[in-house]
Amino acid sequence: MRKLVSACLLILLFTPILVAQPVPTLRLSDIKNDTSLIGLALWRITAQPPFPNDTLAVSTFHTFGGGQESGRDSVYWARFDVLNDTPYPQRRIFDSPAQNDVVHFYISPDRFRTVRHERVGRFVSYWEVAYRYSNYLLPVDFSPGQTLSFLIRIDNRYALFSDPNVRFITEQSLKDSFWESYSSNFNGAYLSVLVLGAVLAIFLFVAFLFITTRDSLYLYYGLYLGGVALYFTLKTDSLFFMGYWVDGFPITVSLINEPLQLIYTALYIRFSMGLLRIREHDPHLDRFLNISWKGLIDYAFLVLLVSAVIWKREFEQNLLIFDRVVLLVFNVAMLVRILQKNRSPLLTYFLIGNVFFITGVVLSTVTSLGLIDREVYATLSPINFFQIGVLCEIMCFSFALGYNVRLLERERNNNQRAYIDQLRVNQDISEKANRELTEKLDERTREVMAMSEAMQVQKEAHLRSEFEFQLSEMEMQALRAQMNPHFIFNSLNTIRYFVLNNENDKASDYLGKFARLLRMVLQNSSENTIPLSEELEALRLYLEIEARRFGESFGYEIRVPEDFDTDGLQVPPLLLQPFAENAIWHGLLHSPNPDKQLTVRVSEEKDFCLFVIEDNGIGRQKARQMKSRSAHVKKSFGMQITSKRVELFNKNFSSQIQIAVNDVVGPDGEVAGTSVEIRYQLPE
Repeated sequence: MRKLVSACLLILLFTPILVAQPVPTLRLSDIKNDTSLIGLALWRITAQPPFPNDTLAVSTFHTFGGGQESGRDSVYWARFDVLNDTPYPQRRIFDSPAQNDVVHFYISPDRFRTVRHERVGRFVSYWEVAYRYSNYLLPVDFSPGQTLSFLIRIDNRYALFSDPNVRFITEQSLKDSFWESYSSNFNGAYLSVLVLGAVLAIFLFVAFLFITTRDSLYLYYGLYLGGVALYFTLKTDSLFFMGYWVDGFPITVSLINEPLQLIYTALYIRFSMGLLRIREHDPHLDRFLNISWKGLIDYAFLVLLVSAVIWKREFEQNLLIFDRVVLLVFNVAMLVRILQKNRSPLLTYFLIGNVFFITGVVLSTVTSLGLIDREVYATLSPINFFQIGVLCEIMCFSFALGYNVRLLERERNNNQRAYIDQLRVNQDISEKANRELTEKLDERTREVMAMSEAMQVQKEAHLRSEFEFQLSEMEMQALRAQMNPHFIFNSLNTIRYFVLNNENDKASDYLGKFARLLRMVLQNSSENTIPLSEELEALRLYLEIEARRFGESFGYEIRVPEDFDTDGLQVPPLLLQPFAENAIWHGLLHSPNPDKQLTVRVSEEKDFCLFVIEDNGIGRQKARQMKSRSAHVKKSFGMQITSKRVELFNKNFSSQIQIAVNDVVGPDGEVAGTSVEIRYQLPE
């Protein structure tokens, strides 16, 4: 697609060339050595695309004059022809300056009717060029008597200025310059590969240690080594396979160069925290470094993003200086703090490694900036100083890890010996304790035998008491079960009375209230105690039913103090009703008093609750004299059940019930009714 676009552009731009004046023609016989095209070709400078229609018009080209410069916003153009005036095939090589990003060569054998497009330059993939050791060289073959037309476009976006000094060299000159260049940098190129191999070997070993131990210390050290190995790979010469493969992505290499260094520096900080156990020796520094190494990784990705947007050489140079100064100050400050607080046995290895690392960084930085004369390090490149420093640091860290393993092994052996000694002591203590336990066991056995006999006696007594309690419970339940039929029988008699007297409305109302009362009675019949409020409600329903039955021939009243907690006090069910029933049937029913009244009072004394059921009936004496059979049956059955229930309740519960029956004496000294006092002891 790129070649098609280039061809279309060239067809448009080269149309004026077909009728233009001849351009300078270079004869190969006249070019014996390296020759610069600055003075031989015609030149012009245009703005960045889109190009004007007369871009390639011969009249717009001129010889190169002093003071002409092409920046990022402009493009260099050069035109010339080359004639092979020898009877032999020839090869010449175009050599572009390293400062140029991309140099486009448009080559045509027929005055640009057909065009071949080639590219060289700093950011051209090594996979596209003819020589694997350089992306600045373009070889061109000439047949005998052949004339080739050339158009060169120098286009820079990364570098601030373009360099038009494209050279035209012979194969022999290329070979001589190649061997001269590599002989001077031979040691540096192979040293880079040697360091990379050593780092990869240590990386593989540390990765194996992490897989076998799952220790996070080896994880971060392995990641640090991996980052260093990847960075060194970016700096490997293209003569070697890894360097050649990486150089296939020159723009990517340029972008990730600085972020990659920041990332493995962050991993180095994290590894140092674990190696020196900084958390144990200096918690404040540990928190600061924990924030720092994470922040440095975030900063690395920010640098990558900004570099991709800006992508200018001066920006990356300034960023390089800034990062190196900040990281150098950070490392020095961290070392000073560690020297003050840390007492790790691995501190010596760490400090020596950092000295090597800082030395390598400083030498690499000053040499890359040209602050040291090249003759001092003639056979090395700036990156070699950094590689040597990092390798020495890695070796020191590896020694520290080895010594750490030795310390852990020694600590493990000491722990094992201490454990064995402790086992022996424990065995002696155990044997002694066994003897003492045997003696105590014999003594204890005798005591247990004696206690067992005593406990057996107590158990029998407890079982007997439990049996008596359960028997009393069953007896109380039986008595409550007898109370229910008794009460139901009396209530049904009342309903029958209404029905026989054809009082249907009263019977219906009476039946509804009786149903409510019956439900309460049945619900409470299985309970030992119920709230006093429910007992009073059942009593109220009963009195209302009985008053209705007897044609409102007597009145009743239930008095309870307003501040009395009737919900919180638990009483036996149907405690008050039998006494109220007895007062109605045996006191009020036979009384000639026109104002018959039944009063139930509830009051709270110091240690007990007092229930008083009082009527103004005929009194106990007259009631005994009456020979009414029904009255006799009611008293003998209802009151007997109630007395038995009270007796069993007092036996099984801490709360006690006392009942006293007295005559009510009027002002004239005559008996004016009956009063029943029930004292219910409040539970503690």
